[in-house]
Amino acid sequence: MRRHLALAVLALLAALPARSWAEDGADEGRYRISVLTLEPGEELFARFGHIAFVVEDRETGVNKVYNFGTFDFDDAGLRLKYARGFLEYWLSVTSYGSTVRHYGSLGREMVKRELNLTPAQAEEVARRLEENALPENRVYMYRHYLDNCCTRIRDLVDDVTGGAVRSGRDKEPTGRTFRTWTRRALRGFPVMGPLILFSLGTPIDRPITRWEEEFLPEVLSEDLDATVVGKDRAPLVAKRKIVARHEGPLVGTSPPGWELAVSIGILSLIALGFGAAIVLGPRRVAARLAGVGLFAWGFLGGFGGLVLVLFMCTSHFDTHWNENLLVAPILHFWLLGPALKLLFKARLRERTGAILKWYLAASLGLVLVDLVLKIGPFSQGNYEFLALAAASNALALAALARAGIVSFGRSPVTSSAASGGRTR
Repeated sequence: MRRHLALAVLALLAALPARSWAEDGADEGRYRISVLTLEPGEELFARFGHIAFVVEDRETGVNKVYNFGTFDFDDAGLRLKYARGFLEYWLSVTSYGSTVRHYGSLGREMVKRELNLTPAQAEEVARRLEENALPENRVYMYRHYLDNCCTRIRDLVDDVTGGAVRSGRDKEPTGRTFRTWTRRALRGFPVMGPLILFSLGTPIDRPITRWEEEFLPEVLSEDLDATVVGKDRAPLVAKRKIVARHEGPLVGTSPPGWELAVSIGILSLIALGFGAAIVLGPRRVAARLAGVGLFAWGFLGGFGGLVLVLFMCTSHFDTHWNENLLVAPILHFWLLGPALKLLFKARLRERTGAILKWYLAASLGLVLVDLVLKIGPFSQGNYEFLALAAASNALALAALARAGIVSFGRSPVTSSAASGGRTR
C-alpha cells in the first residue's frame, strides 16, 4: 500500500510543471528587481512618461523605488543652470508604497515588470543602485534623448544581462527621428509644443535605431517584454502586473486655456489683419489693419529668432544648428516699427515702404533657401514653420500692396491711401 502511495506521489510531482529559479524560494536570492513604468501625464514635463527601478529586499522586507528623473525647478540657482543648459538631475530613493500612492492619485497607469534575473544579477543591480544613490554619486548631467531616467535603467539592465537588451536593436532602423516622438508627445500644447519643436535643431532629425528609441519608457517596456535571456532564452520579464489604471480624460485632449487663447489670438491677428487689408483695398482702415497683421508677425517671428539666438549661447546642444534662424530671424523685430506707424498713421515714408518691401521679399527668399537646403544633408523637420513664414510674408506683401503702402511697379510708393484716395 505504501509503495503504491509513494509511486502515486512521484507521478503527481513529475506531472507538475518545472519551476524556474525565480519561483523557487530556495534559489530566489535576497533581491527581487522590477521596473515600474508610468504612462505619460498631462503636465509638460510628464509627457514622455516615466520609469523607475523597484528593489525588493527579501531579508528586510523593504521595497525601494530608485528614480533617475528627479529635478528641482523651484531652486533659483538650479533654474539659472538649467537655462544655461546644465541640467542636473539625480537619483532619488523613495518607498514603493508612497510612490504608488502619489502617481495613483494623478490617475496615471502604472505597470510593474518583475525581471527574470539570477540572484547574482539582482544583487549586482541592487549594489550599483545603492552606490549610485550616495550623495557624492547621485547627480548626473541630464540629456533628454541620450542620458535620462530611462536610458540609465536600460543601460544597467543591459549590462547585467550581458547585452540582452541591446542585442540587434542598436542596428535596427526605425524610420523615425527624435522629432517624431517629440511631436507626438507634445500634442495638446498649442503654444509650448510648437515653441519647443521650433527651438530644436537638426541634431534631433537624424534617423534613429530601436536602441536609441529606448529613451522612452513605453518603448523600453515593449523591448523588455520581447527580450530573452540565458541559454534557454527565457523571457526577461518574469511577471507583469498593472498596479494602477488610467483615470480621467486622455492625455493631450484638454489644451491649457491660456495656450489656446494665445495661439488663436496671434494667428488670428496675422490672418485677419492681412486678409482684411487685401479685401478692403487702398483705404486708411486697410493700412491700419495691415499694421495689425505686420505687428503680430513681427513680434512672433522676432521672438522666435530671439529664443534661438539665446539657445545658441547655452549648452542645450539639441537646439544648435537650427534652420529656423532662416525662417524667423531676430531681425523681424524691426517690423514692429513700420507696423506701429501704419497702425496709428496709416502711412509710411517712401523709403521705409521700399525697405519693408525688400525685407519681406528677402524673408520669402530665405524660406526658399531652407527648402533648397533639404535637398542636401540638412533635413530639419520644420515644414510647419516654413509654411507659416511663407504665408505670413506673402500675405504681408499682398496686404501692403493692396492698401497702397508699397508698389511693385515703376511708380514710387505714395501715401494716397492715407487720404482715402486710390492709387493708379
